[in-house]
Amino acid sequence: MNHWGRIFFFYDENKTLSMIKAQTLENHVGNCSILLNSFSDEYFHPETREKLKKAVLLHDEGKKETLRILVEEENIENSKENSKKNKKNGEKNKEGKGQEEKKWIYSFAGHRFHVPPGDPYISSLVRSHHEFSVEQINREKANFRTLEKQTFSDDLYLLCTVDQIEAELAVKTIEKKEESSRTFMEFITYKSQDTPLVYHIEPWPFSLDSLKIIFDLKCFPLSQYKIPKDPKNIEKMLKESKEVEQESLIITIRKDTK
Repeated sequence: MNHWGRIFFFYDENKTLSMIKAQTLENHVGNCSILLNSFSDEYFHPETREKLKKAVLLHDEGKKETLRILVEEENIENSKENSKKNKKNGEKNKEGKGQEEKKWIYSFAGHRFHVPPGDPYISSLVRSHHEFSVEQINREKANFRTLEKQTFSDDLYLLCTVDQIEAELAVKTIEKKEESSRTFMEFITYKSQDTPLVYHIEPWPFSLDSLKIIFDLKCFPLSQYKIPKDPKNIEKMLKESKEVEQESLIITIRKDTK
């Protein structure tokens, strides 16, 4: 069974889904761990640093059970409307027509509630890593001792931050999107003007002047799989296919000295 951290959908010139690239869960979590371990010591609370590291390694375990492939409802309705118009106009509705109307998306909804057993502090960090809010933080802190009440919001912020930095760099590198808005992060990422696959982060949070992360992808060219394009078939292909093409992108995160 394959486990994924993120799914990317690519379309041909007819806006038809033609390629899926999936980042392994292990790779996503590993990159987040590299980023966290590279942060300057000043960002950490020594008393809970090891618990935070474990939380980063476990924060997306729920993705193993919650992957769903979906088609946006608005686009499905547009496809139906276009099909009706075609029939009214006497046009033939060829098999597969309307695929270009669909926008494919993925969901891991609810994955953060699949918390690991054991340490309540780690479980709280995992459960909260997509909800950095006063309400959620206070809800979790009510269960902690005095020390952990003081460290929780800082540790949660670091977990959310490395998760979002990794996600933003993945979208910019793999999908080549210039902008990738994050929910709250005070750090900004931007591409080097001089060197491909080099990115800068401001303000610079790391102890070293540069570090590398790798995006490991499994590629699914749909023309080779010859399956009907519906969400359940795509889910099954992603979960069960073993012989797939692989792609690795090595990026450098470097302090901007200009």
